[in-house]
Amino acid sequence: MKTKLLDLICCPKCKSDLTIVKHGQNGSETAALACGQCGKSFTTENDILHFITEEEVLRFNKRVEFMRSVYAHFYTPLTNFMFLPCGGVNNARNEVLSHLEIHPKSKILETGIGTGDNILFLREQLDGGTFYGLDNQMRMLEKCAFNCTKWNLKAELCRADAEQLPYKDCTFDVVFHLGAINLFENKKQAIDEMIRVAKPGTKIVIADETEKASKLFAIFQGKTPPVIPPIDLIPATMLQKKLEIIWKGYGYLITFRKPQQHDLLKPEL
Repeated sequence: MKTKLLDLICCPKCKSDLTIVKHGQNGSETAALACGQCGKSFTTENDILHFITEEEVLRFNKRVEFMRSVYAHFYTPLTNFMFLPCGGVNNARNEVLSHLEIHPKSKILETGIGTGDNILFLREQLDGGTFYGLDNQMRMLEKCAFNCTKWNLKAELCRADAEQLPYKDCTFDVVFHLGAINLFENKKQAIDEMIRVAKPGTKIVIADETEKASKLFAIFQGKTPPVIPPIDLIPATMLQKKLEIIWKGYGYLITFRKPQQHDLLKPEL
């Protein structure tokens, strides 16, 4: 386990610091993370930190769960196919990822990394930065780790809930989420968590499909609730809030900026 990660991660439940706890003897030692505040413990496997268990993963109906399992195996080709009506996968990703403000040595967080295709798209912009990604689907993370090795790219991965991020306050220079936030049980909490872990001044980017796309691709996703872009869930204290329709009407893009401390102190006009 990488001790340097302890400077960035925290208990996703109570946000307290974690410590490394070793079990076993000599060559058979294993390491886990423990929270001294709430008593939760977390394991690591194949360099992937586990902050949630299979039982804690949000369950859909059986048909949707089956489709998501199949989707994990064929994520990239299916995603590329689904982006065809949006102008192609490269154009679709660019419509979102071009809004990220990546600087040299940035700490970048994607709160739904899937199989890691966005890392490959952004590889020329990383410039010494570090990519962090989480997902609640283990198949996605395993494929992401495989892809990163194949592409000779690096990402710090964890299995976690985007509504309870296992990162400390004001950690990341770039925070974004591309796809599937429509399915979140508590979108406001997920957005609040993105804000919490972003450094002051960070531009946060969220994108997902519109109702138009949801109806078109219902065969892959099953029946889902009506799509309402969560622009009204962005706190009033955030700056430069903007909602755009992208992907030829099949997607929406929300961007906003976390204020600096001096912005919060400005009197309202």
